[in-house]
Amino acid sequence: MSFSNVYARVGGFFRRRRKRWLFAEFQNSQTVVDLGGTVESWASGAFSKTTVVNVISRARPVPANFQYVQADGCSVPLDAKFDLAFSNSAIEHVGTQERQQQFANEMMRLGRRVYCQTPNRWFPVETHYLTLFLHWLPSRWFGHRLHRYFTLQGWAGRPSREESQRIRDRESIRLLNKRELQELFPGCQIRTERVLGWPKSYVAWR
Repeated sequence: MSFSNVYARVGGFFRRRRKRWLFAEFQNSQTVVDLGGTVESWASGAFSKTTVVNVISRARPVPANFQYVQADGCSVPLDAKFDLAFSNSAIEHVGTQERQQQFANEMMRLGRRVYCQTPNRWFPVETHYLTLFLHWLPSRWFGHRLHRYFTLQGWAGRPSREESQRIRDRESIRLLNKRELQELFPGCQIRTERVLGWPKSYVAWR
């Protein structure tokens, strides 16, 4: 089984559980803006109009009830107010603490209601590389050897040094703890997702 298949199976369970809660809690929302997501992740519908903002260009057309905007989630070229500003596992990828604050500010600006999910820095499993504890080390230590020999992604893909560097540059992960997420989203509640009692991820929501 490839790394992508393992990641999809592990992550799929939690995404489905989050979506059940999301659709129940925000069932009256009609217009949604998703920062950092994909059109395909909303294939099941549930909202009347969905706008997806992502830095990646998209060649394929989108369904009639979708809008796709290629843009940086830290500076969204939209003035409309949406019923819900949504983001799932994106804020940890935008870079520095300053850019994370910009991302959070855009969510608060765009949405009457907000849902922003991110993994917990102190959960022992790093959910992007599927490895134990290595994300607690200083980022400068996380080089090719650790990536190649101590992560499931490295075991499955056997990347070269150059490929490993490209993957780590692309991921650009800065994980958050509960306090940091609360500071980014003042006035929002924090929902905790647990695995065996351990906080796995957090959701800032209002």
